[in-house]
Amino acid sequence: MPCLICGEPKTIEAHLIPKAFVAEVKTERGEQHLILHKADKWPRVSNTGVYDRSILCGPCDSILGGHEDYALELLRELRKAKAPPGGIIGVDPINGDRMVRFAAGIAWKYAVTTQPGRIDIGPYGDVLADVALRGMSIPASVDVAMLRIVELDGDVYFYRTPMPDRKDDANVVRFTVGSFVFFLKIDQRRNGSTLPAECWLRGRTKGAFVIGPAELTEEGRMHRQLSSSPPSRRFFTEMRARKARRS
Repeated sequence: MPCLICGEPKTIEAHLIPKAFVAEVKTERGEQHLILHKADKWPRVSNTGVYDRSILCGPCDSILGGHEDYALELLRELRKAKAPPGGIIGVDPINGDRMVRFAAGIAWKYAVTTQPGRIDIGPYGDVLADVALRGMSIPASVDVAMLRIVELDGDVYFYRTPMPDRKDDANVVRFTVGSFVFFLKIDQRRNGSTLPAECWLRGRTKGAFVIGPAELTEEGRMHRQLSSSPPSRRFFTEMRARKARRS
């Protein structure tokens, strides 16, 4: 199947969640991690995360890679900032449009993938392709905000693939990487008021994000439930045993 953007016949193994974000959930080199779905009886073991060979050629994937590299480095820096739950942390400078394009690229990949986890975002599939891959201007119907979630030790070792959701009556695509929940708005309606206006990043060079406790988020509760399941406990026990044998 040719590249969905440019038609190039030769496509590559395009990671749906960027490989660098997948690596962040592992504590040491060579460690594996679990891919869990609530509807699946057994989890999948992975080294690098899920990829799709049928959606992008190398050059088009590199366009998304540029946005993903920017987001990865920014989030690493933002995780150093400390505030109590409910606190708002300013970000100056920030390329807000780059973060919108990053989030649009993640959502677009899951809207077109043939792998498990595909989502339906209707006509916004083409809109997000324009934003993330074709360099088009970002319409007012597309925007992104971030929520930093923290455990007691400050770290959250999981990511969550995109899912359609609603925020303040607007349609969004919601996903989690690097300890941040992203809300990608795909709706003509306004951004809403639950998150401060400065947290919505389209067109901004100064922005902000809110700190929230993981246990009060859907992502945090789901992670706790899935990670405590018998298959997960067996996996982590084996990983600890492997680590002990290597030391």
